[in-house]
Amino acid sequence: MNLLYVIHYPFFGGPQNQALRTFGPLTQRGIATSVVLPDEPGNAAERLRAAGIEVIPLPLHRLRAIPDPVFQARFLASLPREVESLRHLIRERSIDVVQVGGLVNPHAAIAARLEGAGVVWQLLDTRAPMMLRRVLMPWVLTLADVVMTTGVGVARVHPGAMSLGSRLVPFYPPVDTSVFKPDPGRRAAARGELGIPSGAPLVGTVANLTPQKGLEHFIAVAEALNGSRPDVRYVILGSAMETQGAYAATIRRMVQESAVGRAGALRIVDPGMRVSQLLPALDVFLMTSVPRSEGVSTTVLEAMATGIPVISTDVGALSEVVVDGVTGRIVDALDDDAMVKAVAALLDDSEARTLMGAEARRRAAELYDVEVCADTHLGAYRLAAARAARRRRRGASGHDG
Repeated sequence: MNLLYVIHYPFFGGPQNQALRTFGPLTQRGIATSVVLPDEPGNAAERLRAAGIEVIPLPLHRLRAIPDPVFQARFLASLPREVESLRHLIRERSIDVVQVGGLVNPHAAIAARLEGAGVVWQLLDTRAPMMLRRVLMPWVLTLADVVMTTGVGVARVHPGAMSLGSRLVPFYPPVDTSVFKPDPGRRAAARGELGIPSGAPLVGTVANLTPQKGLEHFIAVAEALNGSRPDVRYVILGSAMETQGAYAATIRRMVQESAVGRAGALRIVDPGMRVSQLLPALDVFLMTSVPRSEGVSTTVLEAMATGIPVISTDVGALSEVVVDGVTGRIVDALDDDAMVKAVAALLDDSEARTLMGAEARRRAAELYDVEVCADTHLGAYRLAAARAARRRRRGASGHDG
């Protein structure tokens, strides 16, 4: 089966990580994957090609939260031309199933339906305003053979998704639990590289420097704890994105101006492709995402697989994977005081950290491993391909498809 995964963002993130992690297992299951990315600067194409994935650059506009009617008009004007380019690609590559990444860019779904291919439409997060979800979800429900959502929580906040029955396939981002795992040697090496003093607790996160991650709240938590726990160190393992340069500059300035930053106890480190090597240094993983942001963050599952307890804000479907009091703690988004209390409690209870980390690892290996994710995707692709085949047969027999 030939799969075309169309992603409208050139920077490495959740959709690209999904393509990267599932590529090998899906290949073993008979799925040949090609990824379409925008023909513009970004780090995603290089990382995917390094893993042996075919990346096809195409001019792809995307809907963005910019109050500029000229920009939005250009998006609409480009739609027919870009749909036609995708149609040509689907025909040329004999694509069976097209996977759409994200709610707001329908190009690939339209092209797939016009060419008779199956459509798997993935709803990956909760960033779009509810008004926009209400406007766009009828397109999704009409064009998609299968809708996949990162957790049930994401499906619930997209109108109509829960009515799809077997055509709704919730999934969780894939984690290679053979790579992300507890490793004392790697932990020692990572702490040495990050300059963490012996015995100092380390609270950290892994997040691109974007507003949805709420990193100003991470800084606020570190600043609040610094007075009572000056021994604790903090690290943001994050990369800047060209499209979020102003936010990244603000976060860096906040770190520099904070007391904890001036003391050298809070740093921002670009991990590049070395997240799995640096993540084991952490004692507590803190996810500070804001409302209307996540589905399920891949980095949370990677932390769990590494045996690190997670404190996360209650956004998207994160409460489905971070079980409060079992694998970590769930707190309300934007509630810095609650985050401070949760972090302090775990820092003061090494036994709880150990138990939560062990259970987090067990659940990650059982429920979120890349092989589990690949099986879920394979089922979705087969269902979409079967529905597309039935449409083609109806069309060939003269009935409306």
